[in-house]
Amino acid sequence: MKTLRFLSCIVLVLILAGCSTEPKALSLDHAEAYLYTPPQKVSLEEKEDLPLFEKYCPIFVIEEHQEPYNKIGEPKIKRGPQQKLEAYVDPSSHPIYVQKVQFVTKKGKYTNLIYRVHFEKVPYGLFPFQITAGKNVGLLVIITLDAHEMPVLVTSVHTCGCYISMIPTNYLPLSAFPQGWKNEPKVRYGERSPAMIHYPCPMEEGARPVFFLRDKTHRVTDVYVEKTSKIRAQYQVEKMPLVPMDSLDNLPIEGEDKTLSFYYQELNEGYVRNSLKPFEFLFISWWAFDPNVGNDKKYTSANQLSKRFYTSLNPAYWRESDLWNFPVAARFWGWDL
Repeated sequence: MKTLRFLSCIVLVLILAGCSTEPKALSLDHAEAYLYTPPQKVSLEEKEDLPLFEKYCPIFVIEEHQEPYNKIGEPKIKRGPQQKLEAYVDPSSHPIYVQKVQFVTKKGKYTNLIYRVHFEKVPYGLFPFQITAGKNVGLLVIITLDAHEMPVLVTSVHTCGCYISMIPTNYLPLSAFPQGWKNEPKVRYGERSPAMIHYPCPMEEGARPVFFLRDKTHRVTDVYVEKTSKIRAQYQVEKMPLVPMDSLDNLPIEGEDKTLSFYYQELNEGYVRNSLKPFEFLFISWWAFDPNVGNDKKYTSANQLSKRFYTSLNPAYWRESDLWNFPVAARFWGWDL
């Protein structure tokens, strides 16, 4: 046990040292952009919400796009060794999964537009050390709209609940800002994020939030609003169709007439299949009191998860930082919606 604690301390020192260094600039020579692609057919259920999802759908620009693990992919189910069912992410197609959740606070009504993408993996590496290495990793982007359907808060978080970032927009009232907020870039977890995201005022068609993602780790390194026409002119573009979030609960099993959820249904309910993070388990789980720490999971209520979708590693704050209870989590991170 002493040896494990010693090794854990060394790893944590390396991680904290990496997070405290000046963020490195992205290399965009081999970057590509993922843009929303209008569907050929739209179901009756999707028609009502489609204009909103289209209007605010994020664009992703990803470093070193030639590597398969840096491509947005499609979650799939197949038979593996010994005919065991397993999940994987196919980088040859690039869906973005969407969901709408509404909530009410004392200040008014809000709508969360939730966008989810997945990647094949975070590859293993020692220099730099990739503590988040593992398969089937994902990223959530949540655009919070006010009662007038204007964007007020932009949230990004990995589907394990880590590396959360909540950035206000120029449409968020000052009364909702944290005390002592400063209009300057913030450095968290070794990456820099802007102090505010500026949308056009009045809103312009084709203005979308652009998320720049780092090689291997898929960390968000910058966010700003840009016209889709400019992104198309600057980068090679991959098509990104919208897919309902609940389709992840019924993925076809390859070669069979059956379906299976992308998430475990019994043991480790709500966690992504085959997403074990061995380094996080080894070095973090024992002091975070969570054997599934770092594992990617469904964005849903605690009733459907073995653990809450917490965004703070401190067990004392799991309830307050549970992102599914969005207004409570936003308040925990300083935003009073």
